[in-house]
Amino acid sequence: MPSPEKPRASALGSVTSRPTQKQVAQRAGVSQTIVSQVLNGQAGQARIHPETRARVLQAIRDLEYVPNAAARRLVGGRSSLIGVFTYEAVFPSSTRDFYAPFLEGIEEEAAHSGLDLLLYTGGREGRSLTRGMQARLALTDGTILLGHPGEQDRRELAALVSGGHPAVFIGRRTVPDAEMTCVQADYASATAELTRRFLAQGHRRLLYVGRPEQDESALDRECGFVSVVRPAPVQRLDTGELEHAWLQGALASGITGFLLENDGLMRRFLEVAREAGYRVPEDCSAAVLGDAITGEAGDPSWSGLHVPRQEMGRGAVQLLRLLVARELPVPLIFPCEINAGATIGRCPGQAG
Repeated sequence: MPSPEKPRASALGSVTSRPTQKQVAQRAGVSQTIVSQVLNGQAGQARIHPETRARVLQAIRDLEYVPNAAARRLVGGRSSLIGVFTYEAVFPSSTRDFYAPFLEGIEEEAAHSGLDLLLYTGGREGRSLTRGMQARLALTDGTILLGHPGEQDRRELAALVSGGHPAVFIGRRTVPDAEMTCVQADYASATAELTRRFLAQGHRRLLYVGRPEQDESALDRECGFVSVVRPAPVQRLDTGELEHAWLQGALASGITGFLLENDGLMRRFLEVAREAGYRVPEDCSAAVLGDAITGEAGDPSWSGLHVPRQEMGRGAVQLLRLLVARELPVPLIFPCEINAGATIGRCPGQAG
C-alpha cells in the first residue's frame, strides 16, 4: 500500500494539508482506534503491543501529525507529559546560570504533580516550534516556553495557541491575534522601587541605560523608571558603546545615577568608571535591573533586583495544568527581590 503523501510546509512553517488520523493508521498498518489510544496515553490499558505503539509513533513523526488538541481533551486524553521549549540553547555557559533556576522550578513542580518532561531541542534548521516538531507536540499535554522569540516565531506560536495547544510562556510575551498565557516577574514595580532609592539618596538626574533590542521585560523595566522620575532620559546602546567619553559626557550633563538594564551593561559601566578614575558610589551611583545573563557571576555588592526564577518555573507548570484542565488560569506575577548592595550612595555634593 503506498504511503500517504507527506504534507508540505508553507514559508511560515504552517502545514498546507494537515495529515489525518486515518493516514497515520494507514501508514502504521493499524486501526484508527489504536492510533487514538496511543495518542491518548491508553496504550497500556488497551494492551497494545510495544512494537505496534512504536509503529504508530513513527508514523506520527513521519507525517508530522498534530491531533486536534481540543478534541483530545474532550475524550479525556492525557499523556501526563509536558514539553519545554527554549528559543535559545540553555546549556552553554553563557546562558546556563540564567536558565537553570527556571528549569529547576519546572522540574520540581512537575515531579510534585506527577508529570514527566520532554525537552524540545530543535534540529539542524534552527529552533522552531513548528518545523519538525508536530510529532513531539502531539505527545504532550502542553508546552512551557522560555527565551526570546522573533517575529516569525510569534506568528507560529499564535497559530499553535489558537489551534488549542495549551502553552505557557515564562516572561511576558505578546503574540498577534492570540492570548498568550504567561508567568511574569514584576519588573516595573521593582524598577520603580530602585528608582525611588536613588531619589531617597538625593539623586535628581538619573539615566536608564538599556540594550538596543527591546523585549517586553525591557519595556516593563523602562515603564517602572519613567513612572517615578521626570525627566526620565533613556539611552539604548550596545555594551561596547559604554566608553570613557560617554560616561564623562553623562556626568558633565549632571547625571549622578545610572540604572543598567542587565549585568553586561553594569559590568562594563563599572569597568569604564574605574578606568576613568571615578568611584562608585562616591562619584556616581548605579544599579542593575536583573540577574546575570552573560555567563559571568553577578556581584552581590551590586545594588539591583533579583528575579524569582525558580518560583516562576513552578508557576508555569501550575498555569499549564489549569489550561490542560480547561480552567481559566489567573495571571501569575511574581515580585522581584531588591538587593540593597553597595553601589547606590548619596548624591555627590550632599551631606550624609
